[in-house]
Amino acid sequence: MKKLAYSLGLFFTSFFGYAAPPQETTIHRQIFIVHGYGATAHDHWFESLQRQMQDSHTQVTILQLPYPMQPDVEAWQHVLEQNIKMIDEQTYFVAHSLGGVTLLNFLSKRNPPKIGGVILVAGFTETLPVLPQLDSYILKSQNMHINLKNSPNKHLFISENDEYVPPELSIKLAKQLDIPFTLIPKAGHFLAEDGYTDFPQLVRYLKEILRK
Repeated sequence: MKKLAYSLGLFFTSFFGYAAPPQETTIHRQIFIVHGYGATAHDHWFESLQRQMQDSHTQVTILQLPYPMQPDVEAWQHVLEQNIKMIDEQTYFVAHSLGGVTLLNFLSKRNPPKIGGVILVAGFTETLPVLPQLDSYILKSQNMHINLKNSPNKHLFISENDEYVPPELSIKLAKQLDIPFTLIPKAGHFLAEDGYTDFPQLVRYLKEILRK
């Protein structure tokens, strides 16, 4: 059977002048999406982003963090540690809200020499007046010493009317970490109920930096 297949291959090669090699898919890039408080991997714009960005060269993983209504620092960090084995210039992160605190805590401990990109959505690192139930998680995560100078691509998306994360806290974080930011009007907290089942600004940004 192998000889027959080989003979047919030679026949088509000689007859048509070219035989296309079998297509191979090689994953070159990894994008990890880290959700926030009260969310799951299936909420908001996460799966839409995954569908739009995943291809034969890019693997997009939405991390599912346990007990999202009762976040635990150790449990959430464990999920990141188990799923993110290597970080280099082909590794990109997208984190929403409390997921940003979680990601920055993780990166501060790993301190990778290179990161492809870090994108925070409604990012913050200080306690939130309207969500005091998160104070313990946030304060416990503040031992971070993160330096994003090792990431050539970083951005923070901020909503002008975020009812959970005051825009001034996100802007303060952007200045602390020297992250360029985009202020988007009437985006709420970038939730599905705010109209964010799709996130075109984030998709555009990711496609731009991946073309570099």
